[in-house]
Amino acid sequence: MHSRSLLILIALAGASVIGAGTVITADQPVRSLPAGQKLFADLAAKQGQVTRIRLTQGKDSLTFEKKGDAWTLAEKSGYPVAPEKIRQILVDLTEVETLEAKTAKADLLPRLDLGEGDGSRARHLTLYAGETVLADVFLGKLRSAAINAAALGLDKPMLYLRKAGDGQAWLVESRLNPKIEALEYLTKDLFDIAQDKVATVTLTPAEGPAVEIGRAPGDATPPDVAVLNPPEGRVSKKGWDVSGVVAALEGMSFEDVRPAQDIPVDGPKTEARFTLAEGGPVVVTLRKLDGADWAIFSGENDALKPTQGWAFKLPSYKIERLTKSLADLTEEPKTN
Repeated sequence: MHSRSLLILIALAGASVIGAGTVITADQPVRSLPAGQKLFADLAAKQGQVTRIRLTQGKDSLTFEKKGDAWTLAEKSGYPVAPEKIRQILVDLTEVETLEAKTAKADLLPRLDLGEGDGSRARHLTLYAGETVLADVFLGKLRSAAINAAALGLDKPMLYLRKAGDGQAWLVESRLNPKIEALEYLTKDLFDIAQDKVATVTLTPAEGPAVEIGRAPGDATPPDVAVLNPPEGRVSKKGWDVSGVVAALEGMSFEDVRPAQDIPVDGPKTEARFTLAEGGPVVVTLRKLDGADWAIFSGENDALKPTQGWAFKLPSYKIERLTKSLADLTEEPKTN
């Protein structure tokens, strides 16, 4: 026997061992299908009919709902979902392909993370067209490839899976691996306004004087920015301390989102107002809720359309730039 053929046989033999070192091969499956069969082949023609996707694991759940041509996430009050995330779930499920029938014994299914009930680690994925179930499946452990699989061309993405209402577990070839984390699915990029498009910035803190930032006169092209109203006896800092504030609208994204109506309008607030060389101003209002800063965007600017009606928890470095004080951005004159 040629050495390459022997290596392939060894790798295939190793494929019966699951990631935790448990072997589940002795029991007879309820039924058998040949390898290479797509378990959800009929879904390919029905993807456009899917109106709701439900993903649960233990007490955690996500519900994706189609609103017109867009997908939203119910657990985030209907915030838009990145369409490519939904498309990936549908395509991956359609392409699930059998490799091997595994256990059909109910007491062994939890060892593959395919059990049900309290404490189950299985992810339960259900696709609906209205109230009609199009696909209903439990997703179990991911399966590691055999040693040297890549060199042998056997490094397929694999996991254990079974259809709901069916006790038969399968080892399948699939990239299907949806996470049960809401923020994994949201469209988190809001807008991108380059700092060279910003004419002035006014930072108004909850307490203390406002900060006026603009283009420093007489500087080389492109002109630098500076604090225009330093206190007596102080001057504007130079460099990133100030220009970082002007760049705060670049690559604007968020770490969490909730309806703007959830944010109390009483209490202290800070505000950053950006006037632009072209287009309407952008105003960022920060208010506290449960100890965290939440940003609400306003202004007659087309870039703000995705933000309307929502409040966002921004990355900490964005909050830091938007809340700089006169003391932060000015210093005593340096003597030679």
